[in-house]
Amino acid sequence: MTQKLCLAIIGAAIALGAASHQDYKVEDREPVHHTFTGDQTIDVDLVNGSVTVIGDGANTIRVEGERVIHAATQDQVARAKRDDVLDINEKDGVAQLYENGPFRGNDHASDDHGFHDTSDRQYNVAWNLTVHVPHATALRLRSVNGGVTAEDTSGTFEVRSVNGPLTMTNVTGSGTASAVNGTNTVSFRENPKADSAFTSVNGKIDVTFQPGLSADFDLKTVNGGMFTDFESTALAPTATQAKENGKFVYRNRGESRIRVGAGGPQIRIETVNGSIQIRKQTK
Repeated sequence: MTQKLCLAIIGAAIALGAASHQDYKVEDREPVHHTFTGDQTIDVDLVNGSVTVIGDGANTIRVEGERVIHAATQDQVARAKRDDVLDINEKDGVAQLYENGPFRGNDHASDDHGFHDTSDRQYNVAWNLTVHVPHATALRLRSVNGGVTAEDTSGTFEVRSVNGPLTMTNVTGSGTASAVNGTNTVSFRENPKADSAFTSVNGKIDVTFQPGLSADFDLKTVNGGMFTDFESTALAPTATQAKENGKFVYRNRGESRIRVGAGGPQIRIETVNGSIQIRKQTK
């Protein structure tokens, strides 16, 4: 992606966000409650709103939250309730929460809701969800406008946010965690045993691993520094190593490949505008 195109996309996203934050006078809140039994994966796909997933010792997936509507009139509230719904599905061991509405392509929205005239919409809708899951549940989490959080989980993960922070705390497992406009912060209770990737476009990436880490890292940033608490070996022959304030710093025109310990899973950490911090967990 060229720099001009990247800036154009960012500008369009900012303009869209500014246009959507009108001073609506009517607010409506509707609770969400649902329990899934027997599923091994939670799939959450939101356009507007935040999702928090918390691992625990139970054997069901429990959803709590609310739909928050801000609108110009009560008629627009009623329209928002018709337009923007949370589809709750189960298939092949996957529990799904899918925000559906006129903003989706016809292959999704029209099947369930028919034709939508979006030209005079005067409302905003946000789904804010907290999902409790068994620890080993696999995660597929996405939000366009809102934060994504996971805590105390041990399954594989595919986690994405566009406009909002991405935070994973005290997790195990492996997978991908990507943000566009927001920080990407991950801390592992156990080091990943398979290849993983952590990326952002406009945001810092901060990943914490346990002592005893063995992995091979591909690091890249355009505008930012790269730092690690772990003693490591530069794999790219042109990379230069320095030590500053107790941290190992690698520079190679924004790209470095390093080995920590004996090497192991390939871990890719990449951002455009932001720094990369690889931390060692301390007690």
